Amino acid sequence: MPDAGTLQLSGAGTTKTLPCHAGYLSVSGKNNTITLTGHCTSVTVSGNDNRVAVDSTDALSASGAGNVVVYHWGSPKIVSAGTANVVRQG
Repeated sequence: MPDAGTLQLSGAGTTKTLPCHAGYLSVSGKNNTITLTGHCTSVTVSGNDNRVAVDSTDALSASGAGNVVVYHWGSPKIVSAGTANVVRQG
């Protein structure tokens, strides 16, 4: 991801590890596993059964069903809509 850029990932069954560089990330689709290193300004997850881990972020948004989003440190603003989404520190 370019510095402070925006990256959109969509699809099914994708596994990736990416540096965030204070950027914006949008993940959509189903059964994706995304690991983000560094600090993201914002992370948005939509779709079903996605797994996203981020070192730190200012804002997290999860919608859809069965998504799990884990941040390692910080106190992001969290918005969670949908069914059975989990957003937690871990």
